[in-house]
Amino acid sequence: MDVVVLHLRFLTRAEGGEHELAPEQLFSLEEQELFTRSLGLAEKKGKTIHLAVAAATEKWNAILRAAQSLHSSTVVLGPSPARSVTEEARIAGLSWEHLADPKPQLTLQIYFPGGQEHVFYLGPHAPHLTPKEIDLLHSIWLELSNDVAPEEIHHHDIIHFALQELRQELTDKEREVVLQRLRRHLQEINERRVPRR
Repeated sequence: MDVVVLHLRFLTRAEGGEHELAPEQLFSLEEQELFTRSLGLAEKKGKTIHLAVAAATEKWNAILRAAQSLHSSTVVLGPSPARSVTEEARIAGLSWEHLADPKPQLTLQIYFPGGQEHVFYLGPHAPHLTPKEIDLLHSIWLELSNDVAPEEIHHHDIIHFALQELRQELTDKEREVVLQRLRRHLQEINERRVPRR
């Protein structure tokens, strides 16, 4: 796997005109320090590393366009000082939607200094189902496979049917009721995640 270390040089609108930037405008002491440390780590591991500086006016547009042009599979970065991890991933996902076709399938990995990792998938992707969700799906399949016999039904048929039903409910007068139930579901999940003291 090739590793590219990308540093973005943010420009004001006035700087983003017709003229190209001089090398010293793109390669400052900040980039020199980042790239020196990156090269040191790569040499220790015996890995090849590519260094790049890109001019940008918006963070995620620049990162994703670079990933697209490099045919990258993964974008790795540290946490934002200004946004939560989930908000950062949401904004990345919205920016992904604005990329020109063909859009790359990208994994977004956000690492914290303590080693904690958060992984997100940008664009359409198969969901990661927990054992609890798989058990729920299977129990529904068992129940329905008896009810619709002799018709054959598969787990993916249940998922497809449920998604179509949800899509229908979101387009009619039930939308607000569905959103209330979804918010309640998300709140219950968040409450379970908070450690009890």
